[in-house]
Amino acid sequence: MTELLPRPQAPWALRLVPPFPAIAHRILALVGQEDVSARELGDLVKMDPSFSAELLRFANSALFGQRGEVTSLARAIMRVGTDRIKTMATMVAMNRMVRSSVRVPALRKVWLHSLVTALIADEAARIAHFDRDSAYTAGLLHNLGTLGLMSAYPDEYSRLLEVSDNFGFDLLQTERDLFEIDHCAAGAYLAQDWDFPDELAAAIATHHDAPVMGEISLDNILKVSWRLADALEYAAFSPDKFWTHGELMAFLPNADASWLGHSSDEAQEKIESLLVNALG
Repeated sequence: MTELLPRPQAPWALRLVPPFPAIAHRILALVGQEDVSARELGDLVKMDPSFSAELLRFANSALFGQRGEVTSLARAIMRVGTDRIKTMATMVAMNRMVRSSVRVPALRKVWLHSLVTALIADEAARIAHFDRDSAYTAGLLHNLGTLGLMSAYPDEYSRLLEVSDNFGFDLLQTERDLFEIDHCAAGAYLAQDWDFPDELAAAIATHHDAPVMGEISLDNILKVSWRLADALEYAAFSPDKFWTHGELMAFLPNADASWLGHSSDEAQEKIESLLVNALG
């Protein structure tokens, strides 16, 4: 397990990043308490009508595997469970952050890549007997720094990606040259600033490190999952190294028991079915 480095001072490049919604903070705090009821959670979520509507939309999407329409918050919470509500609340908050800039093609690619990485991490955690909600959330938030920088500076970051791709520049170094911070460090800072677990912030900080054979940890599941998203043609930007589907599946135990391990074509078909209605 990678240890988290001390939190840096607030970088200037992150000052324009939208704050994490207060209602989402309150949901995560309430869910963290013992014996919280679906009614209590529902009453809290109802305090923000637009957040309630978004939460219901995600609860009814294929991303969460629901069958039949869920029309009440309490029923949605009972059906998916409180742990999944934490993930949904995080997803709604992230969607709000990128919504105003998602018209930018580069940001939409990053957001799609994050969703696909979350789906892959969830499945990878299932076959590895690891906590699925932690893995899903890590997948969703692994490019939090990219989303934050791009939501604050959509034109500048889009040009950065274009220049990096065209000239083969190292992405992290180019980010540091322009913003004095790379997206891994930016994501870890935002995760800590928004009071997410240190384990999650550490996984975000190190997700560009190479995966380790035989290691089952949040860090390693994330390192494999985002690279699998790239290998399945959901890359947000050009990687430093191209990994094949087969190479990456070797890092996951029990791969044959998963739709991930069958073939890259089957994995792509499964992901496309899960993405229905996810992007709004």
